[in-house]
Amino acid sequence: MRVFGTLMLLMAMLGWSGWFVICNVYEFAPALDRWALAFGWLVAVLGWIQAWRSRNRVRWGWGLCGLAACVGVYLLLIHRGVGEGVALAALLVIDAVVMGAAGRRRTIA
Repeated sequence: MRVFGTLMLLMAMLGWSGWFVICNVYEFAPALDRWALAFGWLVAVLGWIQAWRSRNRVRWGWGLCGLAACVGVYLLLIHRGVGEGVALAALLVIDAVVMGAAGRRRTIA
């Protein structure tokens, strides 16, 4: 599951990076936020590191898929005209929730 999650997150980040280049370099659309892309890559790398160091492979596999979904939600918000600050805040909060849920330890009573 970790491999699948890694592929999903990698495809999401590469797609976002491609869209960033098209919008910012070739100027076919309004420029995208550089900080959001940087934070997105930072969270993706931190998620990958945590997933590959963790013993709970299935939970982190789903966590990586969740991070990829967060990228999709952020890009949908930007596409729908939500402000950059609001969309970035939503990205960071949802990423924190997904990483917290994937990283929590299950206790057996």
